Amino acid sequence: MYYRHNLAYEYPARSDEHMITVKHLRDTHFDENYQYRERGLWLKIKRAVLQVALTLIIFPLLRITHGLRIKGRKNLRKHKKDFKNGAITICNHVFMWDYIGVMKALRPRLPYFPAWKTNFEGPNGPLIRFVGGMPIPTDNVRAMVKFNKELRETAEEDKWIHFFPEGSMWFYYPDIRPFKNAVFKLAVRYDKPIIPLAYSFKPRNRFQRLFGKAPLARLTIGEPIFPDKSLSTAEAVDKLHREAYHIVQGLAGITPDMPNYNTNQNINEYQKTM
Repeated sequence: MYYRHNLAYEYPARSDEHMITVKHLRDTHFDENYQYRERGLWLKIKRAVLQVALTLIIFPLLRITHGLRIKGRKNLRKHKKDFKNGAITICNHVFMWDYIGVMKALRPRLPYFPAWKTNFEGPNGPLIRFVGGMPIPTDNVRAMVKFNKELRETAEEDKWIHFFPEGSMWFYYPDIRPFKNAVFKLAVRYDKPIIPLAYSFKPRNRFQRLFGKAPLARLTIGEPIFPDKSLSTAEAVDKLHREAYHIVQGLAGITPDMPNYNTNQNINEYQKTM
């Protein structure tokens, strides 16, 4: 279902610009000495506790607050063998706790996911780290080298990795913004399938408006797509990028016959549709 809300949000000029401000609570040195991906026995213990908390508390709460419904989990079961060496999942980024919905869709798997480093220094930083967040350093070359090394190791170890390839969160934005290319370079380099997911929305009825004004969320899981090994690396990345973008549009209910259908993947030139 495709639904355009009438909430009074003012979206940024650039498609990957952040529209939230985060209260700064702690200074963290995201440098070449920082461990960007948690690992070890303590992580396994924390993740076991997290699985219980998600199932008993957090997932039901998300169902109440956002009316979250998930469609397409059969695609994960049907292609289970294709994911034996890990996978990369992608989704549009449209509300504060949309990653919780992604975790529910992918359960019992708990992916790692690269995230805006500013979030890790705010109130929700420990929680984001707890659920698999990896802060992306942006102002230190050596730190970025270290981050990329740990991200590559995550792929080499056949872990699942989730990306929000739009690069930022826009509240309940109904259309699909341009995707960053790095996601698809990683998929091609390590021959990982990409599993597309997309949020779409539905208006609340009178009773549901008692729990909030935001539209209800629907999360759809699509069929996996795979790098084309017959092409050069650059061509395979470009093909996977374009294919993933159009599939996510379709999962969100956007089709080529709609006036807001957008094929512009240039972040600087993207024309907002709201």
